[in-house]
Amino acid sequence: MSSSTLQGRIIVPPRSKVLYWLPTVLWLCALAWFSSDLFSAHNTGIILWKLIHGLFSRITRRQFEVLHFFVRKGAHFVCYGFLSVLAFYSWRATLPGRERWTFRWSGLALALTLAAASLDEFHQTFIRSRNGNPRDVALDVVGALFFQILIATFAGGRPPARVPGPQKP
Repeated sequence: MSSSTLQGRIIVPPRSKVLYWLPTVLWLCALAWFSSDLFSAHNTGIILWKLIHGLFSRITRRQFEVLHFFVRKGAHFVCYGFLSVLAFYSWRATLPGRERWTFRWSGLALALTLAAASLDEFHQTFIRSRNGNPRDVALDVVGALFFQILIATFAGGRPPARVPGPQKP
């Protein structure tokens, strides 16, 4: 995907902007699938129990329940953190500028993550094997915030890469 520059500002063609949103939309679809009955605690517990019990036959049921809880909550943190990363880059392509990082792009990525997490938990209230939990929304947003801080830390301090060209005398 090519982009042109105008006075140091990166301009992304409208057609390319749609492509920059494709990973974000696909990940939102994956999150909706994860919100289905197939990924309920009962169903993931069966699979994880077989895996963990096969590796560690002495694990107790209580130990497994604690592990399963942390695996599921860790998945919330990472999956919605990843959504915020994808959304950040989508917003950056949609609202280009000279910077590698802006609060605007991160804020919009966090807002999109909050909306998606809230809708996901609302959706789960309609599934018999699931329930909506506002604490999961909070965990999702904390994951997104953590990933946005990483982006700001590693991309924020550097100017955008410049394409070498002829120097003016």
